[in-house]
Amino acid sequence: MTQDSIIPICDLHCDTATNLLMGDSLEDAHLQVNLPAMKKAGIALQVFACYLPPAIPKGKAFAMISDFIARFKDELARHEQDIKLCLNHKEVLECRGQGRIAAILAVENGNAIEADLTKLEALYNMGVRLMTIVHAESNEWVISSNDSAPAFAGLTAFGRDVIQAMNDLGMIIDISHSHDRTVEAVLHTSKKPVIASHSCARALCHTARNLPDELIAGIAAADGLIGLNIYPAFLDAAFNRLVFEKAGDLFTELGKLERSAGMDLAKIGRLFPDFSAKFQAALQGRSIPLERYYDHILYLSELIGAEYIAFGSDFDGIPILPEGVRDCSVFGEIREGLFERDYSRDEVEAICWGNFMRVLGAVCR
Repeated sequence: MTQDSIIPICDLHCDTATNLLMGDSLEDAHLQVNLPAMKKAGIALQVFACYLPPAIPKGKAFAMISDFIARFKDELARHEQDIKLCLNHKEVLECRGQGRIAAILAVENGNAIEADLTKLEALYNMGVRLMTIVHAESNEWVISSNDSAPAFAGLTAFGRDVIQAMNDLGMIIDISHSHDRTVEAVLHTSKKPVIASHSCARALCHTARNLPDELIAGIAAADGLIGLNIYPAFLDAAFNRLVFEKAGDLFTELGKLERSAGMDLAKIGRLFPDFSAKFQAALQGRSIPLERYYDHILYLSELIGAEYIAFGSDFDGIPILPEGVRDCSVFGEIREGLFERDYSRDEVEAICWGNFMRVLGAVCR
């Protein structure tokens, strides 16, 4: 038994819930997040994102995400001996004491609330405890990182109302996919810690989806944290350029796929494996070593300290993985790798588990 074997792991973002809409099971080994792999790695908490494509029109978005959440809960119920939906810090600890994995429910894309705070509250009442406030397209109240010509400075007055309402409800604000000006406005507005659930350091890989040093520092100063994404094109600058040259912009290409599927989330999920295969073929099988992931951990450790870093894989939502990575069991290897890179036990425990538990305890009642 190695010294790290008792340290639990939490992952702040995966898109596995979309696969479950197609009839896949959490037991299925072809999923990047599956129960056997989670147990192998020692994952004790997984944030599951219910993703709403930007193309879904207002008037249909809330009903769609509500159905998505209900179907995801049904899948959790089928595996209740192994995994349980948790609403707060206390329930996560109880779940861990029972030897079960804690699931935290997230919504990815603030379009889901249809610019209506009563629908935000309804999501909270459904068990949602984290919301990624925007995705690849801006809406009438928040600007996306993918927006090259923002119509306003990050958040409108209503956008600030959303942030304040999330604080009041006890819902974690996730600024991954947010424009820099949006992040600034969120940090100025929120009275509670915020997170970037699946983002990396722009200083190491210059893309709008990654965060500049000053915003990373701002999130840390507010006692939040950064969940590091394992997508190769967010980890390595040269590889990011190669991806754009060979396969195009990820979000533009995904948008085309989503529009071709209309308003059928399960169909989007079924199209994603073919999309990933074409993406991989365009890159001729090339990727990057897992060492680039450690590079971002080290960079953030030196910039803000280990107490503001976490894992945010984006598993089951990205078309390629680093070399040798197959599924979430890699987090067991990464935990061991942190010890090998001279991180202390306290630092490893903070990155793997304690940092998100701090935020969960500060925000979710």
